[in-house]
Amino acid sequence: MDWAAVWPKWMSNDIESNAVFAGVPMDLSEVRLGVAQRHPWETARADAIERILGARAIRPATILDVGCGDGFTGEQLASAFGAAELWGVDLHATAESCARQSRSGVHYVQHLEQVPSKEFALALLCDVIEHVQDDVGLVESALSRLAPDGHLLLTVPSFQALFSSHDRALRHYRRYSLPELRRTIDAAGADSLADGYLFGSLLPVRVMAKLKEQLFPRDEREGFGVGGWSAPPLVTSALRQIFRVDNRLMLGLSSGSIKPPGLSAWALCKKRR
Repeated sequence: MDWAAVWPKWMSNDIESNAVFAGVPMDLSEVRLGVAQRHPWETARADAIERILGARAIRPATILDVGCGDGFTGEQLASAFGAAELWGVDLHATAESCARQSRSGVHYVQHLEQVPSKEFALALLCDVIEHVQDDVGLVESALSRLAPDGHLLLTVPSFQALFSSHDRALRHYRRYSLPELRRTIDAAGADSLADGYLFGSLLPVRVMAKLKEQLFPRDEREGFGVGGWSAPPLVTSALRQIFRVDNRLMLGLSSGSIKPPGLSAWALCKKRR
């Protein structure tokens, strides 16, 4: 698989080129390197991923973070689980920033081909596959770097009915329901072990934003996202706690047959033998 062929050329960490509506949580294509204050959505997502893995006694010694942005999520997980090695891949990182951020046990590169030919215990595709036409090919690329007993964890924006100018501004091709995410995973040659939704409290917010957009269209270049978060620290802290509690409740309910809907979907899978 040619990594450059499935990775979109327009993805960037420059917030100005990926502007979106204010007040709506976004993904890693909006992150600026060196951001002073993390969006509470981003920190809550990392916390949820840690809980998904921890609940299944998955403590990866090696992690591959594909489409890593500035590396926040991968580094959080590596620290939480004591991983010996982390490789972050982002096509739009510069060679200089990769060299600056790399250190003992933590490596950043621009291309998957630059990662040594080794097998990883965990691969991450966190809010990445919605950005490419060939989402199955991208999942296959990540799976190909896993150890036989390795795991792949994906997160994606949920529900195509909520596709809006926000998604167009971020150059999303699609949003996913859980059945759609499962079909993508299956087509890539993996078996889904567990899945569910996150950020249930934000779903009605997005529904209202979608309705408002239909009634009062706005310039999709307005606003900011994760990289432009500048709320007061008390607001940031309060939202972070709200989102974390929200996600913990969603994860607790996701083990049942009825999975409550949320603004993001997730899946944990393994290569099919």
